Amino acid sequence: MTINQPADTAAAPPPDVATGTAGMPRRRIIILASVVLVLLAGVAAFVVTALGPSAAPAAHGPLRPFTGTGTGTMTLDLLTGAATSEFTGHLSVLGADTGSDDLTFTLTGPSTFTYTGTRTFVAANGDKVFSDIIGKGTFTRTTAKSTETDMITGGTGRFAGASGTYTDTISTVVVSVASTSETSRVTAVADGQIRY
Repeated sequence: MTINQPADTAAAPPPDVATGTAGMPRRRIIILASVVLVLLAGVAAFVVTALGPSAAPAAHGPLRPFTGTGTGTMTLDLLTGAATSEFTGHLSVLGADTGSDDLTFTLTGPSTFTYTGTRTFVAANGDKVFSDIIGKGTFTRTTAKSTETDMITGGTGRFAGASGTYTDTISTVVVSVASTSETSRVTAVADGQIRY
């Protein structure tokens, strides 16, 4: 006996073992699952970023004086203009401090120069203040005078996220010259503000 089905109703296709469900190919299921996993990963990353601590906390608190003096020794490579210095001093917010500079000098005339670099101040307890340096000055055979405008770019310990600016007025006296390097005694006076 044969049963004819009406033309407007079709029997549902039988479940396909390869697709997992009736009428939905496996490829479509995999794509849907991938999209859901990517969305969940994005939400998780957003939650971790939004709720987690930031790498460098924003500076807080009032502006405070950033003033003091320091002395040190600088060694300049006469061929490349690269220089390093080490210093000790006293700053209003750090107390007794030590520190170092990494600088690059460029001659701009027969007796003028500019320079850029970075500085690290270290307080007695190990907390640090970082700054970027932009300076210019004049020199003779045995001396130099320069003025810097320095931007505080952060720090560690209580100075994490610190900001501010200060000027440095610097006097330099050459103490020795070798064939490719020069060593100088440096005296600096800092005056500015810091927020931390």
